[in-house]
Order: sequence, then structure tokens, then C-alpha cells
Amino acid sequence: MKLKLTWLMTLFMAFVLQLSFAQEKTVTGTVTSSADGLPLPGVNVIVKGTARGVQTDFDGVYSIKASVGETLVYSFVSMEAVEMKVGSSNTMDVSMKEDVSALDEVVVVAYGTEKASNVTSAIETVKAEDIDAVPNASLDQILQGQAAGLNIQTSSGQPGASGTVILRGRNSINGNVEPLFIIDGVPVDEDNFRSLNSNDVANVSVLKDGSASALYGNRGAGGVIIVTTKTGKKGDGVKVAYRSQYGKSTYNDPGFEVMTSTQMLNLQRTIGTGLGNGLSDEAIAALSAQANTDWREIFFREGFTNSQEVTVTTGSETTTTYNSVGYFEQEGITQRSKLQRFTFRTNTNTSLNDRLDITSNLTVNFSKNNIPEAEGSGSLDNPFLAPYLALPFVSPYNPDGSLNIWGTDYTTQGGTNLNGFLNTPFITLNTNALNTEDENEMKIVGRLGANLEVVNNLTIGGSVGVDYQNLEFQNIVRPESIRGDITPDANALIKGSHFQGYQRDARFIVNANANYNNVFNEVHSVDFTAGTEYNKRHLMSSSFIGYGLNDKLVGSGSAITDGSTEDPATADTNGDGVIDDQDDGTQYYVPGVAASSFNDGLFSYFGIGKYDYDDRYGIQASVRRDAAARFSDTNKWGTFWSVSGKWNIHNEEWFNEAGAVNSMKLRLSYGTAGNQRAGGAFNALSLYAVDQTSYNGTVGYTLAQIDNPNLKWETTAQFNVGIDMSLLDYKMNITLDLYDKKTTDLFINKPLSLLSSQTGISANLGELKNSGVELGLDYQILSGDWNWSINGNIAYNKNEILDLGDDYDPANPILAGGGTALAEGEAIGTFYRVRWAGVNPVDGGGLWLDADGNLTNTYNTSDRVLLDKTQDPKFVGGFGTDLSYKGFALNALFTYAADQWRLNGSYAIIEDTGLAGFANMSTALDRIWSQPGDITDIPRHAAVSRGQAGTRYLEDASFLRLRNVSLSYTLPKDVLDRTKVFTNMRLYVQGQNLLTFTKWRGFDPESNISSTFFEYPTPKTVTVGFDVEF
Repeated sequence: MKLKLTWLMTLFMAFVLQLSFAQEKTVTGTVTSSADGLPLPGVNVIVKGTARGVQTDFDGVYSIKASVGETLVYSFVSMEAVEMKVGSSNTMDVSMKEDVSALDEVVVVAYGTEKASNVTSAIETVKAEDIDAVPNASLDQILQGQAAGLNIQTSSGQPGASGTVILRGRNSINGNVEPLFIIDGVPVDEDNFRSLNSNDVANVSVLKDGSASALYGNRGAGGVIIVTTKTGKKGDGVKVAYRSQYGKSTYNDPGFEVMTSTQMLNLQRTIGTGLGNGLSDEAIAALSAQANTDWREIFFREGFTNSQEVTVTTGSETTTTYNSVGYFEQEGITQRSKLQRFTFRTNTNTSLNDRLDITSNLTVNFSKNNIPEAEGSGSLDNPFLAPYLALPFVSPYNPDGSLNIWGTDYTTQGGTNLNGFLNTPFITLNTNALNTEDENEMKIVGRLGANLEVVNNLTIGGSVGVDYQNLEFQNIVRPESIRGDITPDANALIKGSHFQGYQRDARFIVNANANYNNVFNEVHSVDFTAGTEYNKRHLMSSSFIGYGLNDKLVGSGSAITDGSTEDPATADTNGDGVIDDQDDGTQYYVPGVAASSFNDGLFSYFGIGKYDYDDRYGIQASVRRDAAARFSDTNKWGTFWSVSGKWNIHNEEWFNEAGAVNSMKLRLSYGTAGNQRAGGAFNALSLYAVDQTSYNGTVGYTLAQIDNPNLKWETTAQFNVGIDMSLLDYKMNITLDLYDKKTTDLFINKPLSLLSSQTGISANLGELKNSGVELGLDYQILSGDWNWSINGNIAYNKNEILDLGDDYDPANPILAGGGTALAEGEAIGTFYRVRWAGVNPVDGGGLWLDADGNLTNTYNTSDRVLLDKTQDPKFVGGFGTDLSYKGFALNALFTYAADQWRLNGSYAIIEDTGLAGFANMSTALDRIWSQPGDITDIPRHAAVSRGQAGTRYLEDASFLRLRNVSLSYTLPKDVLDRTKVFTNMRLYVQGQNLLTFTKWRGFDPESNISSTFFEYPTPKTVTVGFDVEF
């Protein structure tokens, strides 16, 4: 009986199995978008409850094996999932709707995350896809143009050089104007933010208004930029990716030209100076035939970029990791300009159980930087100055064809002038060939955190973090170099110098917080956070300089001559015709040593409360107390607070979503934040200095700074109103913000009576205001096989100084350098110059306007007036487009700045005819005034020096720049599947800074200084690369 039952069960199972196979079939179909009917490529189609699945191809078509009665699940990013049961038909077409809830992305805010619909503050997010593919060593420059109100001004085109980040205008005169930078919860030094590997970045949140920045207390006045790095995904298993990029760079040629040999010799003959003075046409032709050097070809080169990165991500049900290793190398566009950077990152997120999560983040960067000498300065070692001042009729080569780095005695007027103008190009070539200026830097940012859900809805958490930087620098002037000839002194017999030092900056942060959140009756949502934070900083530095180097031991401390050594006499002191052999008593080799150390700290506690009703009305309030170690006990503590609210108008019953507007949110906020980074760390203290002759020639201490116990941080209060809208079936998104922020207690030097022995003291005296409007827009024009979107933003900011203290005299604005001045009612960086009125046709002299606007032929600094022209732009922004067809994609980003001005010091010197005897000149001098009646813009020879230019070289530096453009191709998934190795592969070519439209006649209109002078320009770069995933 038992045997029969077994046989019957076996037959039954075989029948069922046969029936199942008989019902399994191939189901095909097309997935389209309900909005426009276009096919959707890349939709996941999975048999529910199994691991069987496929993706739709570029035409939205899929094919999968399934049985009758099974359910197919269709899922796609930003679309509502669809489930359909398999029936008798072999064809199943699906139309998918946009998932409005999916559009409510999570936004990183202060001390947490929040749904976009609940955000009450002005926060803008830049996503990974807009960041990680750009091959730039400085993250801040990648962000330019991608967030409204964010203005990034470059300081140099040197690889790895940072710029100045300004958010919603300058909020300080003498303090740090940049935002607070935070990486994975750790406040970091600006350089650590800039050197972060952009491929590791998941998103960047820009916190703009007072409500968002008040939570960072006395460090948030300039806004806050929060960087969140990438993590693995749960359940993804192990994934490996490799990125390789290689690029070429060329310099952006400025908008001026200098003379050829023939032009320069003719000019010298015309004005009666230099080698060309008195030469015949035949002699000029002969000299020009011998050499007609374009020195740009000697000094500028084609730079390159080489970037290699490997990332490994893992994801189980409880633990995810993200690990990356990268090497970045960039050779600059001039000699001795190079950066090498090695990066490592590891992020781990672990859920030990349903209630306890552990996170850790660690990044380590090591860089080697070779820096060209004196770039951006007036020194003759500047490699961007030399190509334009070097005389064209001088050859750069030795008779054997090798490059000459010493100079040539081409004239009897001053000989070779070894360290002077006549040897301009060779000084630079010699310095860059023989001397060194190097930096080695190690940066570490780490964090370990934990969150424990004590009971339902109540979580406690804490973290410890570190931001560490070790910088080592070295500058060696070799004894045999041209500059070594005058180092330490022209009379010293042993030449050269060795300068070396280090700086170590360690910052530690400890954070603890508790959070309670709950929803009552499905409509009342509350969220409360309380926390405390402790920051500690220790900075120390040391350096030395030694002189008189042994040329066999250069590079080591052993090369330096003993500081007590005296050179033998080099003169006949008694007149007997014999050089005396006794010591002359001069010690040239006394070394210099410097060291410093200081500690800084910050203790804070804060609270945040949020309430939301029915996803329609929301309010948030925060308060923070900060104690700063750099101020006296009287003003150590400060309170910063904010309140903000939102109204999701689209969730009102009366709102008609069927119209053009799909969603609308109104935001309102007010908050205060501080800036403790105004002035130095010791501004509130009395300081003393050692004086070698303080009393009757005796060494002693003298008062160097009077203390001010009333000194405190600057405070910025900001009001913001904004609106966020989605239109046209969520294809268009618009964000509009208006703000007004006022900074009080500005750090300003208060003049003191000379009886105090000091000229001034740091005090909180002034006030200034920034007000403006920001508009951001993106629009999805096409979707499907053809996918096209556009985006753009524009920001207007008005900066105005309201008060400069009781000692301010309106008749005498405070000179601020670079041709600018500080004045009440004007913006920071307002130009204060004598107005240039042209060239007098009668005598070729200069013409100016006096203070009253009358024409005068005399230059006088008392005629300076404040101009409606500033160094910071009134308008900044960017716009771009993303166009794709199946696997091809074209992306472009333009950035711009309008109504910004610069003094063009570069142009001023190449039009200064007083230098024409020994330096090349602009081709504009072909128009030099030569006789009465000449109508021209170039004065007669030596009539007007560049110091008397006034507004002559004050130029509009507005620009429109093609910041980044890329063309890429992603291989189809079916092709990659056949390799059984790759899961994704993308090939691309991209360009940076390829086009710039501007009236500016200098190297780079984006400079962060008001007066430019042969600065290192931002190069043009073309890069090819590929990304692969395994």
C-alpha cells in the first residue's frame, strides 16, 4: 500500500510539473510614458517573488519568460511601479505614470536630511552627475555656475590652486567672507574642501539663508556648504569601477599683443631710446632678421592632466562600503608648474540591529606641488610677465642651439644687467631651471558616528571627527643661479639660500544629539533635536632660512654656512693697492628662525524644533549658544536663532493641479549667524614684541597691540522669502528667492591717540548690507529616445556699507588697496580713482577730470572720486543643457558674471613708454602721439607714467564662459552583457574653458583681486576618458 501511494504521488508531481512547463511562455511588450507616449529604455521588468528579470531596450521593448498567473513588476526611476498578471496573451504593453512622490527628493540640511517638500529654508543641491566627471583639481571651481548666488573667483591657474567662494555677497570687510565647509558632518578647512576628490562626492548642499546657517552659530554668517560623499547600496553586492582620464591644456591668450623686432626698434628710434635709437632702416632690418622672438613660445607649454581612479562598493543587507583610490597629475602651462595628488577614501555604514547604526568616513590626500616663481607679482621672475616684457630682437638660444638661461650682452647700455630689466626673460628662465619652490601636503578628514533608536521615535547619536593638515614647504636659491648672485648679498662670497618650514593644523570635533519625531492623527508631524558640540583646534608652524650654500650639498641643511662666518675683506682699506686680508666684520650668513603655536576652541549647544500639519503648513525654529575661546570672558558667549515656515499651496483642496502649475511652495525665514573668523586669533589680547633697541639700545619688550575685552564676533541677520514651483506636468521647476541680510559689529581698526603708542585697535564698529534676488529654472523639453533638458540660474546682489564708525570722514574714504576704497553708502571694492579724460592733442600729455569734473592736465590724487564700479559682479550665474539620444549624450555648462571691474596692471606696464628702452611694448604704441594735432589714445613718450593712469586701465571684466562641454557614449546593455565582464561602459571627450567672451584685455576676468598683474591664467583643457563598471 505504501509503495502504491509513493507511485501515485510521483505521478501527480510529474503531472503538475509538466503542466507548469506547459504554461510558461515568452511574454513581450513595450513600455511607454503616459505623459508623451514615448518608449522608456532601461525599465526593470521582474517576475514578482523571483530573481528573474530583464530591462527594456532603447525602444522600450522587453522579452521575458513567465507563466500564466505570475505577476510582472515594472519599475523605473521617477515612475510609479506597475504590476500586471500574466494571462493568455503573449503581449503585454505597459504605460507608466510619473511618480510625484519620488520627485520629493531627500535634501541634506543642517544636522540631518529632510524631504524637499518639508524644507523651509533656501537650500540648493548640486548632484554627483554635475560634479564627478569634471577633471579639475579644485572642487570649488567645479561648482561655479551650478548654484544661484554662488560666486567663485579664481586666484590662479596653477594646478590645485583655490579661489574665493562668496555666497550672496561679501558680509565682512576685514574678516573671512567664505562659507563654512562641512564634509560628512566634519567642519573642515577650506583647502580640505577644495582638494576633495570630486568623484567621491554624492551631492553638495548650499545653505543660503539665515534659517539654514543659524544652526552653525558664529561660523555660519557666510553661508554653509555641506558635502556628502558616496556610499554603497544595500543588497548590491560587490561592484568595481574604473575611471581613466587624460587631457591637454593650453593657455588662454590675453587680449593684447606686444611688438615684433621691427616694430620695437622703430618705436625706440621714434622716441630716441634703447638699441633702436639712431638706427637706419637697413640696420633695423638686419637686427630683425637675426632674431624676432615670440617669447610666449619659450615660456608657455602644453600642459597635461592624468587621472586614474578605482572604486569598490559593497552592499549586504546590513553593511555597505564605498572605497576609492585615485591618482591625479596635472602639469601646468608654464615651467615648473605641476601637481601630483594621491587620494584614498573609505566609507562604511553598518546596521548592527534594527536600532543601532554605525558610520565611519575617512579620506586621506597627499599632494606634491611644484610652484613657478612669483606668478602674479611684479617680480622679474614671474613667468607670465617675462614673455611680454622681453625684447623680441634678443635670441633665446645659445650658438649651439640650446636654450640660454643666463642672458646675452646685446648692448653697451648697462651690459647684461644681470638682475635687471635688460635680462628679464633670462632671469625667469634661470630661476625656474635651477631654483625650487615645492610644497608637500598631507590632509586627513575622518569621522566615526553612531545612532541608537532607544525607543520608537527617539534616537540618540554622537560622533567624533578630525580634520588634520600637515604642510611642508621648501624654497632653494642655488648659489650658481642668477638670483643666487645677490643672495644673501651681492658682496657675499658664498651665495644662495635655503628656506624650509612646516605647518600642522589639527581640528577635532565631538558631537552628541538626541532626536524625537512622530506623527499624530496622520496629519500632525513633530521633530525635535537637541545637541551639543565641542571643537578644538591646535595650529603650530616653524620655519628657518639659511644662507651661503655649498653647491655640493644643496638641498640639505649641511649646505648652509655657519651664521658666525665672516667673509674676508674685498677692498683696499688703507690705500696701498693691496686687498686687506683681515676680516671686514660683516656677517652675511646669520640665519632666520620663526615659530608659532596657538589653540582655539568652540563649545556649543543647540536645539531645533519642527512642526508640520498635513504636509501643508510647516514651521521650524532653532537656537544655538556658542562660546568662543578667542574672545574675552565678557563676550565669549553668543546666541544665534532662526525661525522659518513653509506653505505647500498645492496640497490645498482648492488648488487645481490640472492647470499649468503642478506644485507650489512658499517659504519664509529669518535668522542670525556669526563670523568669528574676522581678524586674527589674538585680536582681543594685548600683544608684546621683542625690540632690539627698546630703551637706550637695550633689548626689551614693547607693546605691539592693546587688548580689547569688548571685541566679539560679527553678526549677520538675514530675511528670506522664496517660492518653489513645478509646472507643465513637473517638466519645469522654478525657484525664486529674495533676501536682505545685514551684518553688524564689523571688525574695523579704530584710530587711537599717539599717546597710546599704537595707531589703532580692533573694534566692532561698522555695518553693511547685502540684498538681492536669485532665480533658478530647469525644464525637461523632451524625454524618451531623445532626451533634452535645459537649466539656468541668475543672481543679483547689491552690497552697501552702512556705517564705518564715528571716526569715519566722508571726505576721505578709507583706502583699501588695488585702487579701491571703503566708504559709507558704497559697496566693498568700490574703485576710487582720478578720472582719465584722454590725450591732449596739443602736446600729447595726459588729461584728467578734477574732483569737480573739470578738465585738467595735472594729475593729483586729491582729485580721486568714488566710482559706480566695483570688483565684485552685480550679476552671476550659469546655464546649461543636456541632450541625449539613446547612448549618446551632449552636455554643456556656461557661466557668467556681469558688471564687475578690474584694474588692468598688465596692460598699464606694456603701454608705459618710460620702459621702452629696455622692455617690449604693446602694439598699441604704433598710435603714440608724435606731433601737435594728433588725435590718439596713447600719450607722447614718458608723458604719463602708469602710476598716473587713474581710470585709464579700469576695464569691464564681465564675461560669458563655456565652462564645461562633454560628448559621451554609453554602450548598450545587451552588448555589455555579451562580454560577461562589464556592466557599464562610457566613453567621452570634454572641454573646459574653451570659449570666453569678454571685453577684458587681460589673462582671466575671473580673478579674485581688484588689480591684476600677469597672473596665472585659467587654461583651456580638452580631456578624453572612459568609465567602466564590473
